[in-house]
Amino acid sequence: MENSTRKWNPIIDRLKILILILTISLSASNTFSQEDDSIDSTKHEKVEQLKIAYITNELNLTSSEAERFWPVYNELSSKMKNNRKERKRLTQELRDKTEQLKDEEIKKKLNLIFENETVEITLKKEYISKISDIIGFKKAAKLLNLEQDFKRELLKLLKDDKRQGSRQNTNQRAIRRN
Repeated sequence: MENSTRKWNPIIDRLKILILILTISLSASNTFSQEDDSIDSTKHEKVEQLKIAYITNELNLTSSEAERFWPVYNELSSKMKNNRKERKRLTQELRDKTEQLKDEEIKKKLNLIFENETVEITLKKEYISKISDIIGFKKAAKLLNLEQDFKRELLKLLKDDKRQGSRQNTNQRAIRRN
């Protein structure tokens, strides 16, 4: 148990530092009234960098493995993102227009959503095979959970950071009153 705590502490410490830098840079961006698109882009890039560091570290990728792994992983991620975007569009369209659509149209849209979900599973199967050829089955199996683990850790750190920020604001207000 103690070894696993030691293993996670440097990772969490690095994530906390990167989150702090991200938060400060985003605050500065907001202060200088940059466009929302550039802020979102910067935030997205920072999170992607954190994710790359996290996955590389957790999978213990060698430089040779990383060099071959990341292009394949990024290709999968891009296809998955496009697939999810399409499913979200279809789902939203169905939600917004259900009352106006005929049963046959609804059935068609539902089938498209289900096909979309099937495509996602097919992509995962195809790419886990490609990734296994590069990093082996043990690391590929570990990868299946790492994205969720990363998101969970990131959200936890952001919540902690937000709580600390609200405590600091409360403390600053109390100081001003005195």
